[in-house]
Amino acid sequence: MKEFEFIKLLKEKCKGCGSTPGIGDDAALFDNFLVANDIVCEGIHFLKATPAEHVVLKVFSANISDIAAMGGTPKYVLLGIAVPKAREGEKKNIIEAIKKSAGLYDVEVIGGDTTSASNDLFVSLTVIGKKGRFLLSRSGAGEGERVYLSRPLGLARISLEKELGADFDIDAFKHYKMMAEKELGEVLGNVGTVTSCIDISDGLGRDASHLSEESGVKIVIEEKRLPFSHLKQFDVDKVDYFINSGEEFALLFTAKKEHAVDSYLKDNGFEVHDIGYTQKGSGVFLSNGAKRISISSKGYEHK
Repeated sequence: MKEFEFIKLLKEKCKGCGSTPGIGDDAALFDNFLVANDIVCEGIHFLKATPAEHVVLKVFSANISDIAAMGGTPKYVLLGIAVPKAREGEKKNIIEAIKKSAGLYDVEVIGGDTTSASNDLFVSLTVIGKKGRFLLSRSGAGEGERVYLSRPLGLARISLEKELGADFDIDAFKHYKMMAEKELGEVLGNVGTVTSCIDISDGLGRDASHLSEESGVKIVIEEKRLPFSHLKQFDVDKVDYFINSGEEFALLFTAKKEHAVDSYLKDNGFEVHDIGYTQKGSGVFLSNGAKRISISSKGYEHK
């Protein structure tokens, strides 16, 4: 059973017994608090050679990004860590990495658990945040709205492929250094004009499809509006890499055109990109003017 099949079945079985919005959104809500959890496992999310600092920052970023996608402010974290004997000597580095990552995101570590592991390093992090003035979710988009992206995509995939190759510089490896949009998420949760939001963890196509499905609208991404300049230095298919790069931790959100949320954000120091629109229907499509192709299933899914 694949990742999203598992989540769908769990959502069906646990429907009505959880919090609102509950399973299927980026975080759960209770008593004006947002809670999110993410796990990273050696061999799945990172390699054995990956330094502890990069591993810890990655799991912090993934969780903080979930709170940002709901328009909240992250405040506290709890960690669960299983360290194999082969990495015993890294425990002090792991502690320093936790301290550094918590400082970067201005959150407080309030507890957790640790144990040994037989072979692979495992880190689970739970973040608790405060709800913004307006709760953002995946289900609020309507027809005739604009679709915005917080920053260009593609570098996470490129850097991952470089790491998997023979020649790479781990200290320059951006895949583990993609930072969550913490400040932008807080603004989006208080502006009052954002109708839906999700973070890019599985790729633009797949994550946009979650917005489409939950909101009941078709999403059209306009190729001519995608910011590609950062990819020109690489010999890659820029459209493919832009759409199919996961763990970017950028924010994808919708708003009515007349509210000019992009202009408001620019005036407040945030440069976002208007990349498409919503309309009646379902699915996610890439338009180059002459034709549209479905990109709903594009992206990354853990097996």
